[in-house]
Amino acid sequence: MFGDMNTDPVEQFKATYGRTDDDLFGSDILEAPGKFSGEQEFIRFAASDYHTDRHWAFEIKPEETALIVVDLQEDFVNPGNPMFVPEAYRQIPRTLALIDACREAGVKILYTEHHIPQDAPADFYEYWEPIAAGAIKEGERNTKLYHGLDPLPGERIIDVKHAYDSFAGTNLDYVLRANRIRTVIVCGTITNFCVESTARTAYFLNYHVVVGSDVSASDNAMAHEATLMTLRRGFARVMDHRAIAGALADGDQLHHEASRERAHLKAAS
Repeated sequence: MFGDMNTDPVEQFKATYGRTDDDLFGSDILEAPGKFSGEQEFIRFAASDYHTDRHWAFEIKPEETALIVVDLQEDFVNPGNPMFVPEAYRQIPRTLALIDACREAGVKILYTEHHIPQDAPADFYEYWEPIAAGAIKEGERNTKLYHGLDPLPGERIIDVKHAYDSFAGTNLDYVLRANRIRTVIVCGTITNFCVESTARTAYFLNYHVVVGSDVSASDNAMAHEATLMTLRRGFARVMDHRAIAGALADGDQLHHEASRERAHLKAAS
């Protein structure tokens, strides 16, 4: 699998970019001489860093946290529908468990529905044949949330979403700020399109971001993993649904432990 820690990242790098050992820089060329013994060590460092959790980055506090459930709609979740994502369907029990944990912790919950308006389809028709044929079309029944989710009164559905990004052209940011939200938990489908776009924009808008690793689904495992690697390194804390639920119910122990360990390492250096 792409990003597998058992695969030599140097060999993977060379195969991807068409390089040989002779093409790689030595320590005398790198901008940080003394830090790496050469580009091979630099590549291995980067590969490891993409798998390093930044749980020290911020603390998850339920009273200032919201859950954004991205695009778990009939067309994406219900088997047999034109844009069905099998893993999104299989993850519904975990997603429901996370929603329950958020409700118990008093976390605000929002859902998004991606609708393609006939008079403003952007380039979706060109990239997605099922959309050109009528999938997730504005006003159609199958654009609605998957029937197993059942939002409670007060759990808002953002149903004017016309782009991958849940913030683009919607009132999501206004709602979050009005409720004094500082941290967003993002889950749903598709990981490397709407989940990733939403998480990135949340980061750009200065929210703390948590991405649910096992409650986000793609139609391609490599793309899913690559997205989580990138988000983990520079945008979000990546956690499974049980770890998120634990942080909400019992305090953010992963944050506290990582912060103590980081402080210890800094003091020792």
